[in-house]
Amino acid sequence: MDIQVTKFGLLENGKEVFNYKIKNKYLEIEILSLGGIIKSLKVPDKNGVFENIVLGYETLKEYENDKNHYSCITGRNAGRIKNGILKIDEIEYFLEKNNGNNNLHGGPNGLNKMNWEGEFLSVKENKAILSLKLKSEHLESGFPGNVDFIVNYIVDGNTLTLEYLGTPDRNTYINLTNHAYFNLSGNMGKDILNMDLKLEIKGYGKVDKETLPIEYDYKECIIEKNKINKLNDVIKSEHDQVKIVGGGIDHPFILSKDNIYDGVLVDEESGRVLKFKTDQPVVVIYTGNFLDLKHTGICFETQDYPDVFNSVPEKINIYNENNKYYQKTTFGFETKYI
Repeated sequence: MDIQVTKFGLLENGKEVFNYKIKNKYLEIEILSLGGIIKSLKVPDKNGVFENIVLGYETLKEYENDKNHYSCITGRNAGRIKNGILKIDEIEYFLEKNNGNNNLHGGPNGLNKMNWEGEFLSVKENKAILSLKLKSEHLESGFPGNVDFIVNYIVDGNTLTLEYLGTPDRNTYINLTNHAYFNLSGNMGKDILNMDLKLEIKGYGKVDKETLPIEYDYKECIIEKNKINKLNDVIKSEHDQVKIVGGGIDHPFILSKDNIYDGVLVDEESGRVLKFKTDQPVVVIYTGNFLDLKHTGICFETQDYPDVFNSVPEKINIYNENNKYYQKTTFGFETKYI
């Protein structure tokens, strides 16, 4: 196991951004203190060649100006909140708007724009834990409550586990995820259309023109449930729900929890396989429909139900000092489909 901490650059406010590197014989990952961004994640192909499989940038300035949420901690809320209004205990909180009339991914000054404090908690032969901490102030971006956040990046053999913890001082809502765009080919200019996706799901959320969920469908779906789907077949389909999000996927899928993993992505050409498992009820899949290089990455945003206050209010979870926020997602990387 090899770990390194280097300086990545200075933010406009003068604060130092650090790059934390973890390397074992299975994978190599670089994580920035800015937004907990996964700058690089290298895993081997079927020939043992290590290549980066997440989209990103080379410079700090590019990350500071990023509008695509490349590989960052996303929150305080993942996804959109309709009209930027959060209502808790009969109090309306007016959130910063950055997606038309809606709040997207916590707003323009969300957790992805914060410089976190990092430290290595444990380092063993093939396992290391990097812990990032941040105190988010009451009414930051409009969200209620002072919240102490911790996000742990746990590298263990060929797996990467993201563990999210939030301790608020009053009733609030928290819904975090990571927004990594995966491209298993290792070629960031190549599209993902020939990759295969299998999701263990029982339904999905239909969305409107603002990509807000309007209905959950447990019968029909834009992908075949629990079967291997060629991404090209889904993205190029004539389904209204594919067209409404710019040609592709940008939808919440309700996980069935019927298998060891909740989803599998396979790139036959490189032989790389990604499997993920989460304790969250939903994964939002986004296929980079509005990237400059369209469809060059796919996101697995494991999270709570998006826009839960408006779409499925009976499933709302409120967090406070007696009910702390916790989320855990594991990504496993292999070189053959088991």
